Amino acid sequence: MKTTVTYDVVIIGGGPAGLSAAISLLQKQELSVLVIEGQAIGDELIGENCPPNTILLLKQLRVAKAFYKGNHAPCPGYASVWGRADVGYNDFIVNPLGPSWRLDRKAFDSMLADEARRLSAQIHWSTQFLDAIKVEKGYALRLRDRIANAEYKVNARFVVDASGANSRFAKAIGISKIIEDRLFASIRIASIAKGKPSKQIQIEAVPEGWWYNAALPDNRIITMMLSEKENIAALQDSQHEGFEAQLANTTFIAERLKKLKLKEHQYYTRPVYSGILPVIEGKDWVAIGDAASSYDPIAAYGIYKGISDGIRVTSKILAFFNGEEELNSFSAFVNERYVNYKKNRDYVYAIEQRWYDAPFWNKRIMNTLKITYANNGYK
Repeated sequence: MKTTVTYDVVIIGGGPAGLSAAISLLQKQELSVLVIEGQAIGDELIGENCPPNTILLLKQLRVAKAFYKGNHAPCPGYASVWGRADVGYNDFIVNPLGPSWRLDRKAFDSMLADEARRLSAQIHWSTQFLDAIKVEKGYALRLRDRIANAEYKVNARFVVDASGANSRFAKAIGISKIIEDRLFASIRIASIAKGKPSKQIQIEAVPEGWWYNAALPDNRIITMMLSEKENIAALQDSQHEGFEAQLANTTFIAERLKKLKLKEHQYYTRPVYSGILPVIEGKDWVAIGDAASSYDPIAAYGIYKGISDGIRVTSKILAFFNGEEELNSFSAFVNERYVNYKKNRDYVYAIEQRWYDAPFWNKRIMNTLKITYANNGYK
């Protein structure tokens, strides 16, 4: 059993949100910061796209130069079959901040981790958060080193929950996320043996949900279906024939993929929930990124949101250590942002009317109608 060490700040989660919080905090004040991350260095990471304005956040973190040197590919825009049978385009050509970016996630997260360590943060990879107990000055956290298969404890004066959509720390102290939509993603990542993929991200709506297809910077391609749990189950047979059959039924993405020869297929399934914590922060803790509020992938906002939260929450943490009063302004911001996200998400789903009687689309269209009626005073 390791000796219990006390840190000023323990950040649970070593993704973009948690690492950005560590960097932003240590840029401004000398504190002892520990980041714990359940995955090992080099594990496969899902989530590879970010909007043009992400570069402004990276400049704040002083990693923009390192980002431009990385193996990240500019993306000129989206091509989608949504709400109509033909292809529509949404380009970033006129955006003054430039293109969106298809990330090499391993390299991206490693870049942030390197900067956090340079600023004196400690990072424990392959470390699982188990539970937390409130103590006089902060929290006693029980952790498990997955490599050594050994438990140990650390004390934290302040905790940042950046553990992703599961909100592990918040759950440990009795706060459960309010989930208002549950999707599942069936994902295939493959290497490109022959052919040149489109630089555009492709999206296609189908009766059972929608498909996403995008090239990755390391000569791989990710293809993903978002649907209800019942339909995803049909895609999970041992030979993945269900996945390939439903993919072959698409009209746009299947044609794009026919131009490529793929190999080394890997398949994953991930839950994707839209939800928000009813309590996002306390005096000596705060949730950020997907731990605070998780979005439907149609928003394409997860990585940006995480980095933005990591930077924004710094003022709350510094106020705590400097004995200053900090109002719950971060909670207000996250709640308002979530309300706006739901409006935009419901609007996007309501565009697709071709299969209004299919369970997937009917559920989302009816949800939009209920919100519209409620906003106009109807019950």
